[in-house]
Amino acid sequence: MAGCRIAPRRRPRGVRLARRAVELGKYDAVALARSGHALCHLAGDLAEGVALLNQAQASNPNLAAAWFLGAFCHLLYGQTERAVEHFTRAMYLSPVDPELYRMQVGMAIAHYFLGDFAAAASWAETSIRSLPSLTVARAILAASQAMLGKQQEAQQTAAHLQELAPLLRLDALADWLPIRSRVNLALLSEGLAKAGFPS
Repeated sequence: MAGCRIAPRRRPRGVRLARRAVELGKYDAVALARSGHALCHLAGDLAEGVALLNQAQASNPNLAAAWFLGAFCHLLYGQTERAVEHFTRAMYLSPVDPELYRMQVGMAIAHYFLGDFAAAASWAETSIRSLPSLTVARAILAASQAMLGKQQEAQQTAAHLQELAPLLRLDALADWLPIRSRVNLALLSEGLAKAGFPS
């Protein structure tokens, strides 16, 4: 979940490869974690994906990826507080992880969905400092600023987001960021609309 759309025609192959990785690496925490995340994201199978992620966490409780990838699965399906717990643990386990920016943007998304727009903006800004081209972080920042009433800042951030992702529109938001919770998707759409993002 990084704000990039995977073409539907590629998803079946991704699912097959994820299941094959589980067959070949059923005792490998990394294989279990990455495959579990892929099944949540590509197959839309939260139960199977989380089961694999739970196996990965049990096999190697110190594997940060197992926790933050699990957090994204929970985030997609509206289990936001659980996602925050998992992101927090992942960052504790690996505070200088090369994928730290993903954990940071995950925290931004989670806090936005919880209605803590100030914390969401702060996490989004932290993630952007790590990876300035991260479009989903810009989206969360723009929406958070708008919800906080910082209209000028929100419009500037939204304009920068449009430069990074010129084809992105509000009516395609669910394809770009596959949030299964309609309430959370509507909240993000509201913030982006207030920021002046095109529909």
